[in-house]
Amino acid sequence: MRDKVSQLRKLLGEATPSPTVVRNDAEGEAWRRFQQFESYTAPPPLESSWRARASREIQRIAAWYGLTDEIQRALDEAGVDLLASLSDADLESLRERMRMLQDNVQNGFGAPDAPPAT
Repeated sequence: MRDKVSQLRKLLGEATPSPTVVRNDAEGEAWRRFQQFESYTAPPPLESSWRARASREIQRIAAWYGLTDEIQRALDEAGVDLLASLSDADLESLRERMRMLQDNVQNGFGAPDAPPAT
């Protein structure tokens, strides 16, 4: 048992990077700035058109509430394969439906297409 623990400690010691040796203040400052630059690089810019924002909102709602079948239903009705292929009216209609379904879930209502509870 002790052999396994010591082997594990040895492997962990080899896996962790050794601390960087800094020789002078200028080198230390340069290294600190480099690490800060690497840590805080900006994310890639998002497309900001209304279609892109609508598509992201639809995908966000679908992922959060498990409504991916609703996207597939809308794509099948429109006869297209991608959200980007939907017409402006179809995309806006899908976004409004997803918002309605999100409101229903948040307020504890059933799906609007479901039969009434008995």
